[in-house]
Amino acid sequence: MDDRPDNRQDRRPDARPESPPSTAGPGPDPVLERLDRLSDLLMRRIDRLEERVRSLEQDNGEIINLLIAVKAGLEEASGDLIAQLEEVDDSAGADFASDDAEDGSEEGPLFEAPCGPTMLH
Repeated sequence: MDDRPDNRQDRRPDARPESPPSTAGPGPDPVLERLDRLSDLLMRRIDRLEERVRSLEQDNGEIINLLIAVKAGLEEASGDLIAQLEEVDDSAGADFASDDAEDGSEEGPLFEAPCGPTMLH
């Protein structure tokens, strides 16, 4: 193996020789300066976008935690309401059973609904 660099030209017909570094003017190339400025601008914008994404992710996490807490509170409240309704149903059923046993009447509606022309007013 040879450790010397390969200095041969690319022999493909479409290959272009490498252009030598520009030494035409005393200052840097204006195209390269513009590319550097655009690159810096792009990097600053990417950094701001990444910061904004992190902020939104944090906000979303807080919202999700609040929704989880609300859901847990609603489940607890609905469980309490169901238990209260079951207690009312049990006690009302016992009251109706004792009322029915006392007067011997059949179970009827809890209230009388008006019928006839009075319903239209």
